[in-house]
Amino acid sequence: MVTMPVDKGFVVTSPLGPRWGTTHWGVDYGVAGGSGGKPIYAIKDGTVIQAGAASGFGQWIRIDHPASVGGNESVYGHIIPEVREGQQVREGQRIGRINPNSATNGGVAPHLHIEVYRYSWVGPAQRVLGQTILDPQQVLRGAKWPGEAVARPVGKQGGTLHGIDISEHNDGLSCVKAKQEGMDFAIIRLCDGTHVDRVFHSHLADAEQAGMLVSTYWYLRAPSEGTSIAQQVDVIDRQMGGRRDLPVWIDVESIDERFPPGDPRHYLLRGEDVWEAKRELERRGYRVPGVYSGAWYWEHMPGGEPSMQGLGALWCSNYGDNNGVGEPRSLYAREGGDRHPGWDYPLGDRKPDLLQYGSRGTVAGRPNVDINAYRGTRGALAALFTGKQEQELSMADIERILDHIDRKTEETKRYVDIRITDPIGSDVKDIRQQLTGGRDKIVRKDGTVDIEASYPGWKQLGLNEKGKGITPVDALTHMIQMIVRIERKLDELLGGKH
Repeated sequence: MVTMPVDKGFVVTSPLGPRWGTTHWGVDYGVAGGSGGKPIYAIKDGTVIQAGAASGFGQWIRIDHPASVGGNESVYGHIIPEVREGQQVREGQRIGRINPNSATNGGVAPHLHIEVYRYSWVGPAQRVLGQTILDPQQVLRGAKWPGEAVARPVGKQGGTLHGIDISEHNDGLSCVKAKQEGMDFAIIRLCDGTHVDRVFHSHLADAEQAGMLVSTYWYLRAPSEGTSIAQQVDVIDRQMGGRRDLPVWIDVESIDERFPPGDPRHYLLRGEDVWEAKRELERRGYRVPGVYSGAWYWEHMPGGEPSMQGLGALWCSNYGDNNGVGEPRSLYAREGGDRHPGWDYPLGDRKPDLLQYGSRGTVAGRPNVDINAYRGTRGALAALFTGKQEQELSMADIERILDHIDRKTEETKRYVDIRITDPIGSDVKDIRQQLTGGRDKIVRKDGTVDIEASYPGWKQLGLNEKGKGITPVDALTHMIQMIVRIERKLDELLGGKH
């Protein structure tokens, strides 16, 4: 998705294109009543690579957007930054405000000037529309306004995809029935620390038989609880039995019940524990799609709230105002559906990719099942689980493909010319000249021209006045002339009577 860089009510005051004898390389946005002091927002997720003084702008912000959100670099000018270089920002996040002072904003009336580059900022001499620089209005086509909730693409079965996460506490639950009820995916517990989930294998076989998208999760225990992270991953190795195609989510919520919520000692896992778990899994060849947690835990971890940067996707628990009992979709709709408040609540500056919206769902006739939603297609969720991307190709990918096609097209053309067109053309030329007695020029290596050298005709048909073979056309013409003479001679012999 893409978010507008300004609030609703702003309009384009100057588009990209020719202006005042030069080229206006961006788009200006303003609002009735004055733009000074109004907030501006990041159009996509990214990293702030510059925030400060800039010639012509007073100050600017440059944000590099990763390939996962389509790439590009966005530039915001005539503003006062509220972010710092190196900071990770999310789509729709406030990043600054429009500078109201013409004396310090580049000498213009207050407004936002935004530019979008295909890869990164380049000077005017290197700007080519569609190649190095893009039209922001095209990039922002279909964008939502800041703060506006917009549902992501729906799944193939209509509506947001729903799924379950299950453990031995759900022993006996039929994934086949769950799939029939519209549950598209299952996330199955491998272990709790070094405690082996005794029904992992039966749940896995059931879910795969049902045709559900499947991944796994590991309830991570803090080393302070008595087992090392490596020892816990040893259990995962035994559970997996050599499989490396099943992704492993890291479940971050281990507590010390001797201390009440709010007491720092209640929360046992630190950010470095999560990173160690991720590195150990990946070292052994497992795919880690991301982390599971909730604000109740993540925001109170020892050492402060960890950043999600580099940890992957966020699978987050948020039950809204009422962790109700009942059918999953009804419970989801009760809390706003795709406008469930949990979707817009970030952990470590990342909004949820997967939302656990309840723990008391009724699935396949069984109560108290954890229920989840994913706003996207089945293919996109499979890509999230496996890392085998279904996402749109980046422009760099598209250009590489087009270059490959161009090369192959040129190679094919040369082959056709060399192997087919030229030989056929030569043969046709030979036939034409043989029939007509054409005399194409022959240019010798020394530059001289020999006209008489080519196609002497057919000696079998007779010789011309120069002693060279005549052509089939010459022979045919001679035959016609002979027939005409014979007809005339016969006419004379018969006295004009027929």
